[in-house]
Amino acid sequence: MSIDQNFLEEYENREFDAFKRTIPLSKRVEKLQSPSTYLVDESSSFWSQVAFSGTVLFPLHPIPPDIFEQNWNISLSDLPDVIRFVKETKKIQFILTVKPTLYKEFDYLEPILREFSPPLFTYNFKVDDEKLQKIESKFLDEFRCLLSLSPEWQSYTSSVTGLNHLGIHAKSYIWLRYFGFDEFADAFIDNFLIEPDFANKYLSTIEKLILYPLGDPLKSNLSISFDTLQSASQMGIKTESMSKRSTLPEVGSYLMKKCTYYPDSLEACKNVISQYEENDLYKINSALNDAIVNKNDTLILQKKDELGEILDNVWMNSSIKRNATVCSYGIDVTCGIIGYSLGGMPGLIGSIGLGIADQTKSKYLDQFSELIAKKIAQPYMATIFDFKKKYSI
Repeated sequence: MSIDQNFLEEYENREFDAFKRTIPLSKRVEKLQSPSTYLVDESSSFWSQVAFSGTVLFPLHPIPPDIFEQNWNISLSDLPDVIRFVKETKKIQFILTVKPTLYKEFDYLEPILREFSPPLFTYNFKVDDEKLQKIESKFLDEFRCLLSLSPEWQSYTSSVTGLNHLGIHAKSYIWLRYFGFDEFADAFIDNFLIEPDFANKYLSTIEKLILYPLGDPLKSNLSISFDTLQSASQMGIKTESMSKRSTLPEVGSYLMKKCTYYPDSLEACKNVISQYEENDLYKINSALNDAIVNKNDTLILQKKDELGEILDNVWMNSSIKRNATVCSYGIDVTCGIIGYSLGGMPGLIGSIGLGIADQTKSKYLDQFSELIAKKIAQPYMATIFDFKKKYSI
């Protein structure tokens, strides 16, 4: 079975029309509940992030159903319940990652497409069109030439999912060149043929931690797994296959690390949400987010303490602990600021034990510190889930 072609073509025409008329993505989604969070990692952390956030931005990829279930810990049989949950709570906003016609073979996603008409995600980059066209022409040729030399990379062309993956990588590579992140682009190219698995993971990590924050049109917060940050840190260390050292700069400040329940299903998520609502977590979390955006040091510290107290109260909640079917264990969650440093507080990345450098020898990477610090417009909050540290309930 496949999704009706006419439906997808009409959908795609609406998306391209909105793009041509420069209608911002923020005008094409329902009002997001604060703080909104983008799911950087496709992982089983999904329900934890939904419980903790106001609205979660869910990147809807055209992927096989078994990969969807594995990535998001959502069974296809539960999709009708998830759709009802979204309609009732507005806690999830779906976003398309490629044009609608590329979802044709993934009919299990049709109910989401028809019910919510998710908009197509587009970066909010201000660009010099003539410069971009020159870079696109030059570096797409380079990318295609390398692709033709690699059986490993060519294997991606055998499926719609693989082709989409390659397309995203090609666009990311062009953006890196356009903005002068040549050290990152060079590291990707240096490893393209000799270590394709490393190159693939490397560019995917760059997409998550650099390109998305810089070009996010919705100015949402990031929700990241500790594993992703650890992987990024390790990639910054010189290896035998890399001729250059690439480092991600340390920007921002550490706020707190707490234990929280790990809901691994929709029903468990609802239970944790109920506890958060009873304790005013969303109200305080939203106020903390506003304080960070406004760089209000006094209010940041006040709301940080209040949020920490709420998380402690929920963690000690006996009704959750008695219900083993709701949550069987807890995990660490770290909350911090990206793009703004509170005086006297340790850096967010360094505080969780990752060796990511603040200063680099690359002129543009030093400029990047300032760019990411401003996030083009404003600082923002990040949550880091650590699934390696599990706490019995």
